Amino acid sequence: MRAPTILRTLPLRQLQPRAPVAVTPLPEKTRFDRKLTAELDTLRSQGGGGEIGLAHLLDAAITTQKIALDSLVNVCYIDDVDRVFVDKYLEDNVEILDACNYFMDKMGNINEYVDSLRVVVHLVDSCSNNNKGSAKDLALTRALQFLDSCQGIEKRCKEMEKGGFCLKKTFQQKLFHHETESPVGEAMCGSKAMALMCCRLLQLGLSFDSKRGLPKIKLLMSQPRRSCCCSWMGILQELAKQAEGSAEKKRLQRKRSCWSSLLQQTVSAATELKEQMKGKREKEMKYAVERVKISCRELEHGVEIVEERVKSLYKSLIDVRMTLLGILSKPTLF
Repeated sequence: MRAPTILRTLPLRQLQPRAPVAVTPLPEKTRFDRKLTAELDTLRSQGGGGEIGLAHLLDAAITTQKIALDSLVNVCYIDDVDRVFVDKYLEDNVEILDACNYFMDKMGNINEYVDSLRVVVHLVDSCSNNNKGSAKDLALTRALQFLDSCQGIEKRCKEMEKGGFCLKKTFQQKLFHHETESPVGEAMCGSKAMALMCCRLLQLGLSFDSKRGLPKIKLLMSQPRRSCCCSWMGILQELAKQAEGSAEKKRLQRKRSCWSSLLQQTVSAATELKEQMKGKREKEMKYAVERVKISCRELEHGVEIVEERVKSLYKSLIDVRMTLLGILSKPTLF
């Protein structure tokens, strides 16, 4: 069979198959990237497309520090480019450690708040079992005084929040991931990024201000010295947007259903109890007291869980810091 006329008129070289185009393979993922990506995937699945628990996020941040330590264990030399970023990391690391101490103090204030409310509950309960008018009035007066002291703690904490703390500048900066030939740059960025994510949500969850939103921070990639495929950064950006969207939605709705709601629920219950006590509405007081009891119990349990993890995060950040300082102190071979 003869070829069609149009084919016979084409130059032969155009009918020859073209050589296959060379495709550059994707760079191999680092061990740090594989481990942190797996950890963030687990964290994302725990959220189920909704809000991620603060305890889960803290656990992931603590694990990230351990992954960073594992990446740094065999590093014995840091070049001049990495040294600049190590110095910056160490500077920011101090601020994050100070923030952990700030949150520990804040949780101490919250525990003091809960203790005062428990005294109020005890005094109000004693009123129900006391038929003497003068003794009952005295107990109610003392209960109101303790409620005033609770408002004093609330006011003190709000002033602390308005004054800001050491991470204010760090929150406002852009967090760059600087890729290097060594694992140092990626390990430092992962360590810092996860710790900052926790601090952002802790600042929200431990706030007495119901209108408070998340402080902004941008996670960006800097120009690397080599081609790199960093999948954990993309997941972290997704989680950050998810957290910001969830926090803004709750702020607009003036309600919260996550761990950070426990404090606001307790404050609301204490306010309601005070109103019922001033109005001397005994039936409503009983319901308000029960609500305060439940809120205090849940809040105390939540603070205990978070407090334990903040201590662990603090220790793991110290471990990363000491490892980097140890590497810097080693003599070079040149």
